[in-house]
Amino acid sequence: MKTNYFLLFLLLSIATYSQEKFDVFFDFNVEVPNESSIKKFQNWISENPKSEITKIYGYCDSVDDKSYNKELSAKRINEVIKILKKNKFQLSESIELMPFGKDFKMSDDQNENRKVTIFYDLPKQQKISVLTNEEIPTDSNINSKIAKEAKSLEVKFKNAKKGDIITVDNIYFHLDSDKVIEKSKPILLELYNVLKQNPNLKIKINGHICCNTDNKDLKLSSKRAQSIYTYLIEKEILFFRVSHEGFGSSKPIYRIPEKNDSEKLANRRVEILIVEK
Repeated sequence: MKTNYFLLFLLLSIATYSQEKFDVFFDFNVEVPNESSIKKFQNWISENPKSEITKIYGYCDSVDDKSYNKELSAKRINEVIKILKKNKFQLSESIELMPFGKDFKMSDDQNENRKVTIFYDLPKQQKISVLTNEEIPTDSNINSKIAKEAKSLEVKFKNAKKGDIITVDNIYFHLDSDKVIEKSKPILLELYNVLKQNPNLKIKINGHICCNTDNKDLKLSSKRAQSIYTYLIEKEILFFRVSHEGFGSSKPIYRIPEKNDSEKLANRRVEILIVEK
């Protein structure tokens, strides 16, 4: 009987989880996919719209040195991520992004080495987080608050050191969504400018939510942190300079349930950890 239960469990596991992979190829010393591969990539995209991306590995041929090749591999990964996000693909919250220089087993055919490999899970049912009691401030001076926060970011980062956590105020999302409201976009743009002007800066985006008594429910905060990450990647910030994590309501400033809107606002925040400077 135990054997039958085990076989049933195994079959159910196979039915709900399946790891697959797909290769995207590139021409010599080029960071965008070649024309032939783009067509196959678009076909794959149309056939697998609900798949979850778990890993993306980038590779180069044996020409040039290891350091240059690794950077080119990273840029190729960036290009693939932009295409996936443009087509609204879901990237795993724990996605693994790995660029290789020459530290992998190469094929004798150099064309086969110039590639990005996408690892993905076939569609499976996912839990949807529900966050209640969330409001976007509508006070008359919200625009001036956002403009002031955008201008202050440069100073905050300039004065910060490795290991410091910077709280970024006034980044608001639509209700139960990972989409940033239009009014908050200037803050994201300033965050991008800070990274562009400081090429050695590496950060981690930490997402927090309010109001949710289930502190193990990390889905929404993870998606929000990832949406900021994706914004930066799509604006050409190399992925290895930015990481992200969602903490849900597990690290509140004020105890949940909050007593008022001010406490909710303080708990619902975005923080930036300085990883390297």
